[in-house]
Amino acid sequence: MNNITRCFASSGSLFTKRIQLLAGAHCGRAAVTSAIRFPSSSDLEDRQQHRRSFGSIAVSRRRDCSTGFSDLTSSLTSLKIGRDFSSNATAESNDNSNSFEQQLNNQVVSPTTPTMFTDSESGEQYGIILDTRKLPRLKPGVVRRRLDKCRTYVGREQSIRHSPWKLNRICQLASGLTLEEALTQLKFCDKKNADLVAKVLKRTSNLGDIRDGLQISQLEVAECFATRSMMLRRIKPMGRGRHGVMHHKFSHIRVVLREIDFPLRIYQQTSLNQKKKWMYHQQRAENDARAAMAKREELERLEKQQQAQLEERKKAASKQ
Repeated sequence: MNNITRCFASSGSLFTKRIQLLAGAHCGRAAVTSAIRFPSSSDLEDRQQHRRSFGSIAVSRRRDCSTGFSDLTSSLTSLKIGRDFSSNATAESNDNSNSFEQQLNNQVVSPTTPTMFTDSESGEQYGIILDTRKLPRLKPGVVRRRLDKCRTYVGREQSIRHSPWKLNRICQLASGLTLEEALTQLKFCDKKNADLVAKVLKRTSNLGDIRDGLQISQLEVAECFATRSMMLRRIKPMGRGRHGVMHHKFSHIRVVLREIDFPLRIYQQTSLNQKKKWMYHQQRAENDARAAMAKREELERLEKQQQAQLEERKKAASKQ
């Protein structure tokens, strides 16, 4: 912590825009609204006299950026930077570029752990921290256009011997949740045909795996509802020679699974814990996708190897 100088910038300053351009290649889709600057050795020598007065951390003010320290006090008090991260800001770590690149590749983007990268022009090191200030609310049209670009998969089940009004209560339980949460809720639901709804969800998720390689952790339940099917009319015998009409109700289930837009989800959350939850979910989804891709490539390699062996056997048999 003795070698770290914090330079906070507002979302519209030149300093933040420069950080956003530099962090685009390393942080991907993560939003950057505040940063930490790691000073060079010359800056450390100039500011060594002021450290005793300011404590262990020197708060600097840059002329080319607007400082928003008071606005970020509440959000940054909950962010803890460990000593293992502060050790990366020493002059020795700048010399060892190979170890720094390996650490950058293995770094996990999270709200509490800053992501480090180096500016190629100035050679300065920066750490990106997720800002928890209230962001402007997106317009419904912007959200709708962004969700329309996500891939969707439709599944259905027809002619279920169940009342559509009762079946809709089960479907409403899963609608709007992620696929993992929906399957967990339906697993512990005691309602009739809850297992059938879970079966339809799993069957629809297989379409995403077959077509685009999307796993369960990358999907959410966009729509899940039941509609009325044909209704059979039967005679209802009653006492004293009377009779009535008995209706046997049938229903259909329609399920729409959609790819999760993690940047949009993270942007819409208001608290640090909610952002942290979705960022960990995004990390888990990416790990599942990489594991599934590796498994698929291994199966393709084994199939090609088996076909090559069969061709060699056919050639050997034809020569004999």
